[in-house]
Amino acid sequence: MIDLMLKRILSAQVVYICAPLRDCLDSEVIENQRCAKRYATDVMEFYECKTIAPQPYLPEMLDLDDPRQYGLSLRFREELMGLCTVILVCGEALTPEMQQELLLAIGKGLLIVTQPENAALVHAFLLSRGLSPEVGL
Repeated sequence: MIDLMLKRILSAQVVYICAPLRDCLDSEVIENQRCAKRYATDVMEFYECKTIAPQPYLPEMLDLDDPRQYGLSLRFREELMGLCTVILVCGEALTPEMQQELLLAIGKGLLIVTQPENAALVHAFLLSRGLSPEVGL
């Protein structure tokens, strides 16, 4: 039932994939890149929408440990979000970087969609910021 509802909501939308990348062990970054790519592909195919997922490519283009280049990556992600109508939070974690993306998405008026494995984390984060968890699904 939830999948059908989400399919109606996401169909033909442009969806920003919010997924873990950094804030973990270096060995996990490569796995997180793979997961983000898989999320983007699976969501695009199942929900018949367009997806934008910069996580697989940012570490290839920029040194995210360099504060200047990391700042560029934030601006890049914010610009990409401007092309989207929805942000889909993927994965079991909610890293500080993902929290930053959520705040950017809220500022841009994107619909926040969670998954069962992260809904409680996202709702708790939103409440901690004085925001209503009804912002998302």
